[in-house]
Amino acid sequence: MAREVEFRPIKLSIFFFRCILVFVATLTSFSFLALYIPPQTTVFFQWIGVLLPALLGCNLIFLIIELFRRSWYSICPLLAILANFHYLTKVVQLNADRLDETIDLRFATYNVREFKMVYNLSSMQQIASYFDSQNVNTICLQEIPADCSVSELKDAFRQFQYLITTGSNSGQNQLAILSKYPLDSVQTVSFVERPNCAIFADLSYKKRKVRIGNCHLQTTNWNQVKGDLIPAENKGVNWLGSLRVISENFRLRGGQADYLRGLIDNSPFPILMCGDFNNSPNSYSYHKMKGNLKDAFCQAGNGYGYSYTNLMKLFRIDFVFFSEANLRAIKYRTGNVNFSDHLPVLVDFKIN
Repeated sequence: MAREVEFRPIKLSIFFFRCILVFVATLTSFSFLALYIPPQTTVFFQWIGVLLPALLGCNLIFLIIELFRRSWYSICPLLAILANFHYLTKVVQLNADRLDETIDLRFATYNVREFKMVYNLSSMQQIASYFDSQNVNTICLQEIPADCSVSELKDAFRQFQYLITTGSNSGQNQLAILSKYPLDSVQTVSFVERPNCAIFADLSYKKRKVRIGNCHLQTTNWNQVKGDLIPAENKGVNWLGSLRVISENFRLRGGQADYLRGLIDNSPFPILMCGDFNNSPNSYSYHKMKGNLKDAFCQAGNGYGYSYTNLMKLFRIDFVFFSEANLRAIKYRTGNVNFSDHLPVLVDFKIN
């Protein structure tokens, strides 16, 4: 007599849970495409790059749940996490301090948010005093207000003999490079959609030249659109319009990164490129701008790296890249100050 086949119904809740698990794991595994596919072609993968911290967190939760159930489905989130090891090394580092190394260049980059603190109080003097206390000898600043004059900057940052800016004729926020060492061969880069996008200058140090690049890529417009994305801030939610704005800014940053990459490649001197990229390390702009340069955080940082204080302090969007053949990062750190919605990034360099 044939044995009766026993049918065990699959719980729909488990089925849908595992469908979501596989979908999220697959999406996370393809996040690396954000590095290579230009946002001018599609912004889909750039969005995955932005959402990657949340996606990795979901995969970790799925992994724990499936391991607890002793299910082979745990392989999916595990592979997704391992596939993003390249990203994890860009946000977490454990480099030993090199206290015995001599320092040639104590460098900093900082988005000063128009020198506005809480209640719009000016932070210019406090920022200048902070960098003086840290013995910084070269600084790149972003988001200097258009109405801030060179004489005002010189008066606040008196310790820096050499100062260049992109100027305020465009009516846009300015960029500046300040140094205790001579600066020459100044080149300002402007784009139609955002004037004064970058500035380059050659720094002279003991008969050696280093080309300093300071950029502020197209803003995300997060502060402008978050009210349309968060119902608590604005009941008239306009998701579609806000997402279009952010997506278009992905495309603009991609084009800007392409152009600046050409200038970096044509530099006759070792390059030190920095600024506010408005993108995470898992983005096309980061990958394009970095090219064959080294990321100072990866070479000399410690702990979890972030530079933007909003969005739960999850994102590092201010970068310092350098030519490894001629420069060596000895120490990387961020300043524990609240003069802006960004943190100042400080890097000590040895010039070979």
